[in-house]
Amino acid sequence: MPIEIVILLLVAVAGIAGSIVLLVFNASLQRAAADGPQDEAAFFADGLGGADAPLSAEVPLAAEGPRPAEGPRPAAARQELQFTPLDREPETQRAARPAPAAPEAVQPAAPGSTVVGRIALSIGNAQDIGTRAQQQDAFAITPLEEELVVRDHGVMAVVCDGMGGMENGAEAANLGAIQFMRAYLAADRVDDDTLVESVYRANESVYNAFAGKTGELAGTTLVAASILPDGLRFVSVGDSHIYLFRKGKLYQLNRDHNYFSELLEEVKAGRMTMEEARSHPERAHLTSFVGLEELELVDYNVSPVPLRPGDRVLLCSDGLFKTLSLQEMTEILASSRGFGAQEELLAAVRQKAKRKQDNVTVVLLYCDPVE
Repeated sequence: MPIEIVILLLVAVAGIAGSIVLLVFNASLQRAAADGPQDEAAFFADGLGGADAPLSAEVPLAAEGPRPAEGPRPAAARQELQFTPLDREPETQRAARPAPAAPEAVQPAAPGSTVVGRIALSIGNAQDIGTRAQQQDAFAITPLEEELVVRDHGVMAVVCDGMGGMENGAEAANLGAIQFMRAYLAADRVDDDTLVESVYRANESVYNAFAGKTGELAGTTLVAASILPDGLRFVSVGDSHIYLFRKGKLYQLNRDHNYFSELLEEVKAGRMTMEEARSHPERAHLTSFVGLEELELVDYNVSPVPLRPGDRVLLCSDGLFKTLSLQEMTEILASSRGFGAQEELLAAVRQKAKRKQDNVTVVLLYCDPVE
């Protein structure tokens, strides 16, 4: 994978044995806003509510919530925006479904994987600068070999995409990834609030380092996934994505915080056509990102998503899904063998040879049987 600068940071965290390996990269003066975002509303309606959706009824709802008051985040403070569960359907419809097909064969766990609950986890990552002058994406991953970190905090991955329309995009992404991971690992135990609180700590750090100190603008998207024995927790701000790939289907788990999401509400109300929403010049403008004085919108799941052997969890910046369609990404994940799907996704992006290709960052978590 072509990389201009690789900075290996070891961040020590009080009270936690081990360290986290931060793979942080600099790049891109400007994010591509020319390509319109995918229609997330249609995706949720068609992909998550269908009769053959493969996830179990235990799949959580997702929520957007306001910034909590100081101290623990009380449940009553959450203003939850509930999504349709992936596999919750009327009993009459469920009874009419055909018997499920035999489970697909899954790849044995890779060397260097770690066991979390009933699955063996491996992590792959890939990154490309595209046609940009700098790399403004950053990512961080907890090291699988640190048994105490995995025992107490599971496996964590975070991807940040610095906002090229603002000053210091690369620095904001690097700082956001580092401070989010530091706050997550500093928690005594991981619960339903840990990821959300870690986002607010990262937001404070980015804001205080730039706008709150010098008046310079800086911002970054952030998407993170934590895997513990009880399942997957995620959190996101901005328009980077997290997907779950299961049994040949790819599901986006989070929603975008951009103006296009608001335009979709206008489409639903009949005040705008979908064509007008897709072509709106401000459709890609973010409505929430890390680096704001007051962070209002944060996307997260209320309870963990149970994971199964054969699942893949994909985190990525928008340089991937604004270049490859959902179908193309799905086909690559479905046909990939071994643990190189992240490189295959990146190769497909390069093959498109877009004139204004944004930075691309891919982190893929492979869930496989415990040998």
